[in-house]
Amino acid sequence: MGFVLRRLRGFCNVVSGYGLLTFTAPLRGWVALGILAYARLAGIALLVAAVAGLALFGWKDAAFYFHAGVGLFFLFAGSAKLGTTAVRQTVRGLGVLLVVVKGAEILLSWLLPTRYVLHGPIEFTCLILGVTSILAASYLPDQPSRRDGRGVS
Repeated sequence: MGFVLRRLRGFCNVVSGYGLLTFTAPLRGWVALGILAYARLAGIALLVAAVAGLALFGWKDAAFYFHAGVGLFFLFAGSAKLGTTAVRQTVRGLGVLLVVVKGAEILLSWLLPTRYVLHGPIEFTCLILGVTSILAASYLPDQPSRRDGRGVS
């Protein structure tokens, strides 16, 4: 059971039930991204950030290899035939790793008088991806769900 919280004309409707928050698509079908699809998308986003960082800032910085490595772990978790509990634990653990490492990197670059150059968009993107990974591991369903959006069941 659920109820419509807000109706956004022409874009999407936000619907909530007792379980998780679901967004209805403009074509009247409910679409909730599954945890496996999220893991694959997060891996692709980290690999794109690593390639962009390597192309923009050069090969000498080891931080981009960290992004590529964590992105490959996300892709492995989303593509391997693991159970959803293992994928949730992996996504949550990698999210915590990203938040701790990138949070410490950003904080120390502001506090220490060293001349470390912060690559702002890449570090902040990974920090946001870490927070969303922790939230996704908690709230996304096991499988992508598609339902008829005409009524609330």
